[in-house]
Amino acid sequence: MAPGPLVVKLQRLIERTYDLHTGLGDLGPYIIGDEGYARFFEGRPVAQKVGAAAPAGAKTLLRDSGDGLRVCVYYPDRMVENLERLDPARCLSDDNVDDFATLIEELDHFLFIADRHRSDATMSLLELELHANVTKSLVLELFVARIRRRDRLTEPDRDWIQHHLFDKNEFREDDPDVEERYRNASALAVRYLRFFRSLPVGDRPAELRRFHRRSHHEKLAHIARI
Repeated sequence: MAPGPLVVKLQRLIERTYDLHTGLGDLGPYIIGDEGYARFFEGRPVAQKVGAAAPAGAKTLLRDSGDGLRVCVYYPDRMVENLERLDPARCLSDDNVDDFATLIEELDHFLFIADRHRSDATMSLLELELHANVTKSLVLELFVARIRRRDRLTEPDRDWIQHHLFDKNEFREDDPDVEERYRNASALAVRYLRFFRSLPVGDRPAELRRFHRRSHHEKLAHIARI
C-alpha cells in the first residue's frame, strides 16, 4: 500500500482497483471539516448531498456552478479525530469501524463522480451507493486481513464485516425514496459480493473493473443474472 496519509492510501487503492481515471492528485483542496462546511455550505443550496442524512454526518456535496461541476467531501472533525486516535491500519474494532466505513464510502463517491464526469458518462444515485458498498466491503476485508496477517479471512471476520456494513443498518430516512435507495443498494451489493467471492482469485481484478465500467442498467441486469 502506498505510503502517506490514510485518505491518500485509500485513494490510490480505489483508483488502482477499478482503474479509475479521475485526473486528481492531491485531494486536500476537496476535503472540508466542520469549519469549512459551516463557511461554505450551511444554508446554501447544493445540487445533491450524497451520504448520511444527519447534519453532523459525512457527505459528498455537489453543485453545478454553471461553468462546471463543483464537488467536495465533508468529514466531521469528530470522525477524523476518532480515526487519528484509533488508526484502522493498526486496529479495527466496534469503536472505529463505522467511521472508517464512512471515510471509504464518501471517498468512493468522490472518485466515482470524478471518473464519470471526466469520461462524460452518466450515473445514478443508486449506482453510486451500490459501488460504495462494494468498495467498503472489499477495503475492510483487506485491512482486516492485513491486521490479522492472513491471506484469507475467517468466517467470524467476514460475519463481523457483514454485520457492521449491512446487517445492523435500519435505513430510517425522512425521505422514503432515499430509504428505498439505501436498502436496494445494500441488497444488491450483498448479492454481487457473494458472486464476486465465488470467482477464482485471479479473475477478480478484471471483474471489478468490468463492474465499475458497467452503466446503471448494466449493473442491475448483471446482478439479476448471478
